[in-house]
Amino acid sequence: MKRYPPGTVVAAGALVWRVRKDELQVLAVHRPRYDDWSWPKGKLDPGETLPACAIREVAEETGKQVVLGQPLPTLRYPIAGDKTKVVKYWAARVAAKDSHAVAARPPVSPVDKAEIDRTAWLTIDEAHSRITFKDDLRPLEALVSAYENERLDTRAFIIARHARARRRKAWRRSDLTRPITKRGQERARQLVPLFAAFGVARITSSPAERCMATVRPFAQASGITVKTYDQLTEPGHAERPLATAVLLQKLLDKDVSRVVSVHRPTLPTVIEMVRSATRWYTRGALPRSNPYLPAGGVLVAHVEPTLSGPRIIAVETHGLQVPL
Repeated sequence: MKRYPPGTVVAAGALVWRVRKDELQVLAVHRPRYDDWSWPKGKLDPGETLPACAIREVAEETGKQVVLGQPLPTLRYPIAGDKTKVVKYWAARVAAKDSHAVAARPPVSPVDKAEIDRTAWLTIDEAHSRITFKDDLRPLEALVSAYENERLDTRAFIIARHARARRRKAWRRSDLTRPITKRGQERARQLVPLFAAFGVARITSSPAERCMATVRPFAQASGITVKTYDQLTEPGHAERPLATAVLLQKLLDKDVSRVVSVHRPTLPTVIEMVRSATRWYTRGALPRSNPYLPAGGVLVAHVEPTLSGPRIIAVETHGLQVPL
């Protein structure tokens, strides 16, 4: 997570969308304390990832469980006490109640009527007239642009570098059995709501214990079986990097949101495969230098399926949590 200057209040939320009678609608909330209309959002809890914060706040303010889609423009504005508020937004859709991702989420408190007393699905014209603060229309404009260009309905392809593992020199058994550290275990647990936020429905991993341990907490929480491939191991990639690339491409082609747990040496192949599916309009930037992701780091590619193959329309990365 990015380190913000002192005095910064970090928050996250989502523009939940649907289409009714061929018209795009977005979900807005009314705060009685301020008598204003805005998007569901709220402050980051200690140790929480921004995507997890976004789905929690949407659930707390609207009663709806959602799956995040592509990132939308981040808002920054001054607040009381000479502080700055930073709000990260995503596009989102209401999740199926029986989805694995929802099963992996912790319970959410009922909507507090003192905080949010009304919600409303608004057409775009209605949103322009009802949303109180004009800055809140910036993420809406990006949402509408994606919809008009048929790039709004996406799925997530997530690459997770395994969490911090025991040092090779300190491990005398097979390298495939080398475990993650206590800090790595903490990161693996932290990744559960992050994967759930993006609606992960499939888990793929190297069979190495450090990769499996990184996704095991999410697998246990969601009830999803982890599928392993030898092509994703360090030796498998070193011996036949093309086979690794072919497997990754096949996984990217699948029309389902998924996480793939990999090793650091495979990341150059992963990044090149992802780069080949980006376009000039892809928002966000891929990591540029090795090792590309820190231990426990995550790359989320937002994929639009097309007849000519998958197109990545946005990318984002999520590293380790740092103090606000």
